[in-house]
Amino acid sequence: MLIVKNYMSSTPIGVYPSTSFRNLAKMFKENNFDIFPVIDEERYLLGIVSRTDMLHIFLPQYFSLMDDFSYLKDFGALELDKEAIIMIERIYVADDLMTKEVITVTEDTSLMKSIALMRKYRVRSLPVINEENKLMGIITRTDILKAFL
Repeated sequence: MLIVKNYMSSTPIGVYPSTSFRNLAKMFKENNFDIFPVIDEERYLLGIVSRTDMLHIFLPQYFSLMDDFSYLKDFGALELDKEAIIMIERIYVADDLMTKEVITVTEDTSLMKSIALMRKYRVRSLPVINEENKLMGIITRTDILKAFL
């Protein structure tokens, strides 16, 4: 059976809850990762920050209630200037941005189950944890595709 342990990245880069917005943005720019696990000093998984999580702070929450906003010609008062972006960079940290309810797998999870979870939850990567909720690695769609080559 093909299992996660044999194909995952076992040295994932994690971030701490206090990691700044600016540092997260820099890390996403420098790395081709979909997510960064948010961990504590003992590597317990606290959540994940995705590129989407980073971008969501720029729109008001009520936008998630709208099915269609194609009729808007511009976003007027919602448009951000450089000062607003600098303020966001100073205020927000990983703890503010992260998704706390994370879909995870263990090292013994089959690759087929991993594929099913990725498809069901529309994610590209899954943190791999042990029985104590410590981060052990990350499995991505690319890792799984490599297993089938």
